Amino acid sequence: MEVILQQFANLSVLIYIVSTMLSMGLSFFPKQFLEPLKDKSLILKSLAANFILLPILTYCILQLIPLQQGLAIGLVLMAAGAGSPFMLKLVQFTKADIAFAVGLMLILSIVTLIYMPLVLSILLPDVSVNPLSIAVSLLVLIFIPLISGTVIKSRYDKLAKTIQPTFNQTSNIFIFVVIVLYLGLNYQDFLAVFGTGALLAALSFVLTAFIIGYLLGGPSKNTKTVLGLGTAIRNSSAAFVVAIANFSTEYDVMAMIIVVYMLSIILMMIIAGEIGKRTKKVSETV
Repeated sequence: MEVILQQFANLSVLIYIVSTMLSMGLSFFPKQFLEPLKDKSLILKSLAANFILLPILTYCILQLIPLQQGLAIGLVLMAAGAGSPFMLKLVQFTKADIAFAVGLMLILSIVTLIYMPLVLSILLPDVSVNPLSIAVSLLVLIFIPLISGTVIKSRYDKLAKTIQPTFNQTSNIFIFVVIVLYLGLNYQDFLAVFGTGALLAALSFVLTAFIIGYLLGGPSKNTKTVLGLGTAIRNSSAAFVVAIANFSTEYDVMAMIIVVYMLSIILMMIIAGEIGKRTKKVSETV
């Protein structure tokens, strides 16, 4: 029974990833992805925050807070993957620059496709990782569904509007299923996480990632908020893809991914809520 549930949990991860990417692609026209990318300076700072400074931060955290190998791998996987669709929901809530958020999410996802297989072989020298396998998995499960959804949106807008809520709901349901199943099947591993420095490492990782993105996202407060959220909330889909393909029997890897993911959502929802309140107050006084 446990084996069947484990297989269903892995299948649920794949359904979550594909439905999330399709939902995102069905939500926006191609020009909406490209328009905000004209500010080359901001894009370069966004790439630096996500693909240079954050991996360096992760290395420093792991030096200061030594973790078991599986937990360290989980943190590295989250550090290597950027472009989470969930940040768009929080950006909408804060009333920040949604156009920039959409373009940023796309470009971070595309760079992750190339960057992740390469950087993992550097950050995890003692772990056997197949870069080609990772790249193919990311291409099939993330990039192709995203682009397919965008193509449907551009050619059949009415159809896209009709089916997008279904995929969005499917994504929300299956991330819940994934979390429940992995918590249930591997609760001992999750409890063990709290007996290590993993929670402190995850907390430091998420908060510092937000600060890095926020500081580099200026001068506009809107873009600072977007890049802060976009840097803190990592691409769990990409991390899940690599974990399932390469570390499916190491439950502490998945445990760390879920801990970082849930912690980032909780913390960023609190931060987004505060930013949203302040934005509302400012607009009411103007």
